[in-house]
Amino acid sequence: MRFFGILARAFDPRGRMSAGAYRRVFVRTILYGAGLLCFAIWLAGLGGRAAAILTAATLPVVGLAMLAATARRLHDRDRSAGWLVPWGLAQAVGFAPLDRMVDTAPLLVIALLLAMLGFSAWFIVETLMRRGSSGANRFGPPDDAG
Repeated sequence: MRFFGILARAFDPRGRMSAGAYRRVFVRTILYGAGLLCFAIWLAGLGGRAAAILTAATLPVVGLAMLAATARRLHDRDRSAGWLVPWGLAQAVGFAPLDRMVDTAPLLVIALLLAMLGFSAWFIVETLMRRGSSGANRFGPPDDAG
């Protein structure tokens, strides 16, 4: 039963998460994701295509848990989880076919990339480096897992 409680908490965006706890989750998520990806590649190399696809299909689940943790971290900074939307848009710029626009609109491409870089840098500082708001805020009391 304890396992299901931990699992449910991993996907719950409510409440707050301290910077230290978030950094630990962040590093663990990167390691889990890289491990799952390597395992999927290894399975594919052994001819286990279906097993590799199933393994790789768990990566979005890890991503959803990280989004919930990031929402809790933003709450600790007394910010709405709505800040995940502009972060997602900034990340989406990296998938845009900007190389096709370089010849016709180089300044636009430079502006988009600088905006993406600037917002991403701000988001990293905001979530990984800054302390949460002191005392209780609109999202609840501080996380004691600091």
